[in-house]
Amino acid sequence: MKWFQLVIRTIIVLFLQIAIFNHLPLFNLCHPYIYILLLICLPIMPRYAEMLVGFALGVIMDCVCSSAGIHTMACVAISYIRPIILSRKVQEIERVTGEVVAGSIGNATFALSSIWLTLIHHLIVFSLDTWSWAHWYWVVLQVIISGSITLACVYVYGFLLRRS
Repeated sequence: MKWFQLVIRTIIVLFLQIAIFNHLPLFNLCHPYIYILLLICLPIMPRYAEMLVGFALGVIMDCVCSSAGIHTMACVAISYIRPIILSRKVQEIERVTGEVVAGSIGNATFALSSIWLTLIHHLIVFSLDTWSWAHWYWVVLQVIISGSITLACVYVYGFLLRRS
């Protein structure tokens, strides 16, 4: 039953990303990628399974956004880094049941891991999209603005899951 709920949530989040958030660029600065909350809140699994999920999610977003592997690279990168960040923050990984949300790992740990993973993802996506560090300030500005909006959505999602 848990996996069925996870699949339904995945479909809903991908629909929201594709239908609403992909069409929300504000002055070409704000590109909220809420689909990464699926990777942030993914249940703890073996590393190869997390990376396969990240790869599949990245391929779906690359097909929708017509980007040449940018989202796939970013999703695989944060899927690889996520267990490292969680293992440093979560001392008793056995107590985590189901999805990784604030209620299961603590508010501070969830916030720190979400911030790091979102910043890493956005830095990879926007730097590969720009493909030049000549305008590094533009990349940093996009990472900060888009990351803030994405993190707000991640926290709302985590809060809603905690309440249910």
